[in-house]
Amino acid sequence: MLAKCEEHGYYRGDSCPICKKEGKFLMNDWELERMGGIMAGILRHFPERFGLMMDGKGWIDIKEMVGAIKKKKPMIKWLRPHHIEALAETDSKGRYQIDGGMIRATYAHTVDVDLSDLPEAEMDELFFPVTKEELDIVLEQGILPTDRNKVHLSGNIEKAMEAGKVRDEEPVILRIDAAKAKKDGMIIRKAGKDVYTTDEVKAKYISLAEDR
Repeated sequence: MLAKCEEHGYYRGDSCPICKKEGKFLMNDWELERMGGIMAGILRHFPERFGLMMDGKGWIDIKEMVGAIKKKKPMIKWLRPHHIEALAETDSKGRYQIDGGMIRATYAHTVDVDLSDLPEAEMDELFFPVTKEELDIVLEQGILPTDRNKVHLSGNIEKAMEAGKVRDEEPVILRIDAAKAKKDGMIIRKAGKDVYTTDEVKAKYISLAEDR
């Protein structure tokens, strides 16, 4: 459930995690999941399907997005800008930014956007999951984007394992020497709470995480 505590703001769950009081209801779990999917689709992949224009840095006007969603999905006529803001602010992975009535996704795009204004990563090491079948190729050739515009790295082994299990029950976790890569001029940006993006990772910066 998505709700708002008058004292502590938006939250997900049955009660405010700070004061434990029940806030004002905004969305049930089904609505939250459905709207999350629609919002991710618009902000990452297909704004044109909803008749929306995205600027070069990925921003879309929230009010315009709400109007476009209601027009295309009449069953969601209850949608208001604060629902979008609440969904973005409570996203556990920090996948969205809101600024001046505008919203954007910070990673996982398939449309071309310029995210060079995201902060550079301060991490000295990052992690990436691969399948056993991919391991030798990646260690030899490095990591290139596949179905996304950027390579997505994780801030710790646990998050990399979580990401890897989407495709493989037992992913192999690789360590990226981010400190050396950045020293050599590679740009890595912080795009979410535990997600970091870059154009590619050369093989010389990659090793098995177990070999640390």
